[in-house]
Parts: sequence; structure tokens; C-alpha cells
Amino acid sequence: MRSFFTILLLSFVCCSFAQNQLSDKIYYGGGGGFSTSANQTNISIFPQIGYKITDRHSAGIGIIYQYVKIKRPVDASLSNFGWSVFNRFNVTDQFFGYAEFERLTFEYFTSFSPERTEKSAFNSLLVGAGYSEQISDRASFNVMALYNVLYDESETPRPYNSPWVLRAGLGIGIF
Repeated sequence: MRSFFTILLLSFVCCSFAQNQLSDKIYYGGGGGFSTSANQTNISIFPQIGYKITDRHSAGIGIIYQYVKIKRPVDASLSNFGWSVFNRFNVTDQFFGYAEFERLTFEYFTSFSPERTEKSAFNSLLVGAGYSEQISDRASFNVMALYNVLYDESETPRPYNSPWVLRAGLGIGIF
């Protein structure tokens, strides 16, 4: 019985130590977007969670939600959902390289009827660089310029009008 409690105590200590080590390596972040025009409003959010593999290299996953409100040709709301996996390499404390694979299921109007929508999947491989400005001991503000190397102008339908993606967001625990 004594050895059982000893093993239990050692397990608890080891698990607590491992959790502290794990919490030092995990960070959270993401961002959002908003744009509006006379005919359309777009709102997007993309939370992410990352794991610091080394002091300079990290990888993680994210989810994507986009809300699109269209006023013409018909008044309608569309929702797009997706997921992503990413790699980040900090070149310096402020500049980093970034690559992300994104899979987005998006809704669009058919050419046959503006009242009818269909869904399609779209893959993006985003590659680029970013700038990170530390705003506290654990938080940073990040901006990125990414290029979708899988973008094909002739592919229709597609959720993006350009291969370029500009992002801004916050990171918690990256430092």
C-alpha cells in the first residue's frame, strides 16, 4: 500500500512538472478581419494554437470562420468554415517566416439562380513573412503578408479574389 502511494505521488509530481513545461511551450493567437462595401460585408475570425518546438520554430493548428453578407443581386448571408496547419520560424525577435495550409469550405451563388447556393472546398498554401511587435511580456501584435502558391485565376468558384493575403492579429505566450 505504501508503494502505491509513493507511485501515485511520483506520478502527480511528474505530471505537474510536465504540465508546467507544456504550458511554457503552448501559445495562442489568431486574428480577424472586417471589410464592407455598398454591396457586401465580410467578417472573419481565425483563432490558432501553437507549440514551440524550439525557441525559434513553432507549429500549430487553427480554425476559420467567415461571415459574408451580400446585398445584391439578392439579400443573403453566407458562412464559410475551415481549418489550417502552420509553421512559423522566428528569424529575429521581430521578423518571422510563415507557411500555412488552409482548407476552406465556402458557400457561393450558382450561376443558374442567384437565390440558390452551393458549397465547395478550396485549398490554399500560404507562404510569406511577418512582423511581430511585443506589447507586453507575453503578448504581441503581428502582421503578415502571405502569398497563396496554389491560387489559380482560372479556377471558379473561388473564395478569394487575389493570391495575396494580408493578416493582423494577436499572439499570447509566443515570447
